[in-house]
Amino acid sequence: MASNMDALCTAMRESIDAITLDWVQRVKEDPYLRSDDPLPLTQIVDHVPQMLEELCDVFTQEGEPDFEDIRASSQHGYTRSMAGYTLTELLRELELLRDCVFNFVIETETKHDVNRADTLRALRLVNQYFGEDIVFVVEHYLKRNASTQRLS
Repeated sequence: MASNMDALCTAMRESIDAITLDWVQRVKEDPYLRSDDPLPLTQIVDHVPQMLEELCDVFTQEGEPDFEDIRASSQHGYTRSMAGYTLTELLRELELLRDCVFNFVIETETKHDVNRADTLRALRLVNQYFGEDIVFVVEHYLKRNASTQRLS
């Protein structure tokens, strides 16, 4: 059966705004996240389209993706977006975004004739991508807090 990862990637790129809005709505409705967010909405969501673009790049790569390059390119957005957040909030937001992307991939399988093997590969890659992001966020958060404590 032919690979249809390009169709999945195209559909994702066309749906970046919809996926982002779905995520924003979930963040706003989540009882575990603060409602008095210190950042304006534009600053909260500015890294989400970049993440979805990176996922498209991961989907279309042959073999195993290089997550080190992806982590390096994500650093600036996370450095800015972590201000004022607890680690729990950051991880919760990532988990909500992962769920939005999982749902999108599953819905796209039917709508765009993506075969089951490609759907499973995409879900595995989404899981790996967010797993790497979680490690990055935890590392960065701990380093930032250690630096803050040394300055105190």
